[in-house]
Amino acid sequence: MRTTKNFTIIAGSIPEKIMPQQPFSPLTLQFCQDFAHQLQQRPIAKEEPDWAAFSFWLRPRKLESYRKLLTFPEKRLGRGLTFHIAPANMPTMFLYSLFISLLAGNANIVRLSPRLLPKVQPVCELLNTILNTQTYRSIKNMNVILTYGHDRKITDCFSKQCNSRIIWGGDKTILEIRKSPLSPMAIDIPFADRYSLAIVDSEYVANCSEDELKNAVHHFYLDTYEADQNACSSPRLLFWLEKKDGFFAIAQDRWWRAVTIEIQKYDLAAIKVSRKYAEAWTFAMHTPEISDFSYASNRLYVYTLDSLPKDITQLAGSFGQFFQYPIKNLKDIIPYMTAKVQTITTLHVDIQAFRAQLIEAGITGVDRVVPFGQAMDMDIIWDGRNLLDALTRIIR
Repeated sequence: MRTTKNFTIIAGSIPEKIMPQQPFSPLTLQFCQDFAHQLQQRPIAKEEPDWAAFSFWLRPRKLESYRKLLTFPEKRLGRGLTFHIAPANMPTMFLYSLFISLLAGNANIVRLSPRLLPKVQPVCELLNTILNTQTYRSIKNMNVILTYGHDRKITDCFSKQCNSRIIWGGDKTILEIRKSPLSPMAIDIPFADRYSLAIVDSEYVANCSEDELKNAVHHFYLDTYEADQNACSSPRLLFWLEKKDGFFAIAQDRWWRAVTIEIQKYDLAAIKVSRKYAEAWTFAMHTPEISDFSYASNRLYVYTLDSLPKDITQLAGSFGQFFQYPIKNLKDIIPYMTAKVQTITTLHVDIQAFRAQLIEAGITGVDRVVPFGQAMDMDIIWDGRNLLDALTRIIR
């Protein structure tokens, strides 16, 4: 770690001479495999599943599937220098952002929040060790991970130099960072605040085996509690698809009983309880659509609705708070799919048919429809954008 007057370098070095590369260059792919292999051997990957998931994400077969998403791959180069503003609430996201841009052929400056450092320090130390080997000296010279506080002058400087800027962290962060202007030809790739929901087949939950129910609930836990329900892709509202009368009551009772068992392992710190309790009172005072409220200790609050507000994105609790509403048909939710809606996770729903229905309806929102357990899976296509296309240019 090296500290200058204005910021601290954690890994790599400040890019000085920018030389865009072809996407998925052999050296970059080798670097990905070396880093993934060594990360798998570290205690942090064994203790925290998110880091192990990242190393698995870098497997060769997965990267090859991403390479095939590029149009005109032989005619592309990276855009140049990418400046990343990493989110403070998702420790692994800075790596996904960095490696996607690296695979696209770019040099990179990644800014980490100082409060994120304790969680990512071991991974950054490993990254720095690999970058300092002779094999990867050229990659080190064009990539840096650094940290600094809210210093507008530093952000101004990096923003003026970059060819693309990736901003994670939501609407407030985007508006603040955009006060630092880009050069005329540079592009912004912002990731705004989003809202996600789930659709569950009531008849399936009412009739499935105990093992099937336990498996589904475990995947639901990964989508929600693992990120304190604060990830943009974590569902806050559950639509219960009830094609035949009578299944909603049975299914939701069986479901939440199973969730209550699964969440006993959830680390519910006192600060989470306090925030959760305050949010619950806010919902009670300002959400007239709530017809019933139930809870299982402080780990689970469930709000049943008798109608939907015009803007469903206001139904957004954290740390294990869920709204639920029964529907008769999937088309019933279409009027509520605004631009703020990002991910729909599903249980026992025909995803291909539902996706086609959404496209035919011409909705302004929804970028992903995935099964339970995949809400947190990072992809090259995110928020409706192909990031590889966005971070490269075509030479015709």
